[in-house]
Amino acid sequence: MPSTFLGLNTGMSGLNYYQATLNTTAHNISNADAKGYTRQTVNSKASVPIRVNSAYGMMGTGVEMTGIEQQRNVYYDTKYRAAESKYSEYEAQREQITQLQTYLNEMQSETGYTKLLSKLSSAMQDLSSSPSDATYRTQFIQSMGNFVDLVKETATNYQNTQRDINNEVAVHVDTINSIASQIYSLNQQIMNIETRWGNANDLRDQRELLVDQLSELVNVTVTEVPITYGLGEDATKSGASRYEVRIGNTVLVDEMECKQLKVAARQEKVNQNDIDGLYDVYWAGLNGTLGEKFNFNSDNVTGRIKGLMEVRDGNNYNPFSGTITSMTTGTPASAVVELSTPLSEDKLNLPPEGMITLNCRDYYYDGFEANYDADHNLVSFTFTNLTMQGEDGRRIPADLNPAYDIGKEASMGEKIDCMGIPYYMTELNEFVRTFSNYMNDLFTSGADANGEAGLDFFTAPDVEGKDFAITTRDANGDIVLPTTLKSSDSAYYRLTALNWSLNQDIVKDQNKLVVSYQSDIEQGNKEAKGVLDKVIAGMSDRSMYSQGTPTQFLQAITTSQAVDISKYESFSKNMDEVSTVINKQRQSVSSVDTNEEAASLVMYQNGYNLASKVISILNQVYDKLINQTGI
Repeated sequence: MPSTFLGLNTGMSGLNYYQATLNTTAHNISNADAKGYTRQTVNSKASVPIRVNSAYGMMGTGVEMTGIEQQRNVYYDTKYRAAESKYSEYEAQREQITQLQTYLNEMQSETGYTKLLSKLSSAMQDLSSSPSDATYRTQFIQSMGNFVDLVKETATNYQNTQRDINNEVAVHVDTINSIASQIYSLNQQIMNIETRWGNANDLRDQRELLVDQLSELVNVTVTEVPITYGLGEDATKSGASRYEVRIGNTVLVDEMECKQLKVAARQEKVNQNDIDGLYDVYWAGLNGTLGEKFNFNSDNVTGRIKGLMEVRDGNNYNPFSGTITSMTTGTPASAVVELSTPLSEDKLNLPPEGMITLNCRDYYYDGFEANYDADHNLVSFTFTNLTMQGEDGRRIPADLNPAYDIGKEASMGEKIDCMGIPYYMTELNEFVRTFSNYMNDLFTSGADANGEAGLDFFTAPDVEGKDFAITTRDANGDIVLPTTLKSSDSAYYRLTALNWSLNQDIVKDQNKLVVSYQSDIEQGNKEAKGVLDKVIAGMSDRSMYSQGTPTQFLQAITTSQAVDISKYESFSKNMDEVSTVINKQRQSVSSVDTNEEAASLVMYQNGYNLASKVISILNQVYDKLINQTGI
């Protein structure tokens, strides 16, 4: 037999339910414009009915609220974050390569390489008309110096961009650590509330918004599993859940721990023209130590940081690599590495001293010596004075194992499939070295106005500020090509786009400029211009580079960058569109539509009024039953 006051309790349950729906709707409307807010709804079910011993069986007891739930779709969250991560990666690459192209686009201006080469051509023609004229000689030297300065400025700007990217990576790592700490703190608060069967929806919104922000920097995987007490059939839900965020295959944060990332400056360069102190990213170890290196080149890592690091370190998937052919143990230790494909000295990008990986182990070297083949290409390298890092962080003698290591791979750096700053710096170095070698061969084949042997027109200052003497001659005055290249030699390897310069002796004294051959000078023919004619012809020599003339080589760089920009722009645009579509689908589920909420508000108000009316009517019934019956 049901209670006499069952109707009143049933009406009260409806009143409480509609009061909760009105409050929740008000909360939704208040946060309609709040970033990251998720629409909430009140879940309900019919209360447990009462069995009555009569024909109609069971009697309803009203409504029971089961919780206030967020309207969120995990599938859309996952797809959105994956798309946003890829978009951020492509956008970072597009931004940075556009920046590199900006420096080259400046070269198209009045002070760019097109104009400077045009002025240089005019200066050559003026000098050709009067080879002995001091003014024309000086004008030619200055025009060539302006072109050299332009290439140096471009290389310097590339280095500055690499430095800016490096600093941005460090900032983003700090941001990841900050976001991870905030997620960990929210995990603790949410768990504390939900284990007591409380409602932590607003804190959950804050957490999801942080994960969205994190996905822009690096792709993340989120897993949420309910926490239960007991095992098997006896397991009961605690009301809380285990929320885990992973980067790649590594847990960044869950309810138990919050891992951190650290940046550490490289002690050695990977590429010849890298700036000092490029950061590598590691997982933080105990007591501030460095843990495992974070590998951004793995297939499952995306995000803005990866895009930045690919431009910073990109070598077009072509790092230095070869096969170990022999080793010398003891002190000093050394290793010989043979290249599978001969390498032109103009393309050599090894730092004079650095770190090389021999059969998956890292060793430091303080110099190298390379051998040329018959075509004057480098075929093998001997890395000298090898050491390694001991457990205490100090350098110790290299522990080589020839029986195990010979025949295995040797490499320097990682294969990064991006035409980044190291790639373009190598291209500029090749331009400088090839151009200098070609022109120096012409200038040193003649004699200056004083009848003395011609000097290298293009060179670079050494550590003491003196010019390298690159061209060597034998006793007969013939140019001698070396059979080996040492990292300390005064060779074209030492010329880079950063230190390229004119011979200061020629800059200071225009009489040292070579325009004629020795025989012409000896005959007193001051207007002879045999060497100059070859220099002028060389500026249009399509065989100087595989790309063609010097102008065409520089155009090839700008074209390559334009193609990459177009590619990354297309990729980022596509991923942005995908991200936008997925976000609209996500918002269709989780965002607050004020029109819908207004309609719901009216509906819940009517429900509240009806529940109140039920209580009012039952109040009259009970008043009649209790106060007026039997009077």
